[in-house]
Amino acid sequence: MARLKLSEDLRPLSDLKTQTSEVIQQAQESGRPVVLTRHGRGVAVVLSIEAFEDLQSSAERLQLQRAVEEAEQDIAEGRWVEHSEVMEKLKRWSAGEP
Repeated sequence: MARLKLSEDLRPLSDLKTQTSEVIQQAQESGRPVVLTRHGRGVAVVLSIEAFEDLQSSAERLQLQRAVEEAEQDIAEGRWVEHSEVMEKLKRWSAGEP
């Protein structure tokens, strides 16, 4: 997603009511979010589908990266379990045992 340009991407909320197509077109063509304002304060953001999908992908990658970092920290601090122990627990759980 392209970086927001305050000089171009802030629009009053009333534009969404009166110029809906133009607001959507701006988001699609620029690849940037359009920030809708009310009384000079941001209240909502309009994104193209592509920008929204990119944002979701970035969030998913960040979540995975954090999980990996947490796992690496656990390993470094000695908090880990042998594979055989994990497999044994999985077998017991699938059999309905605690």
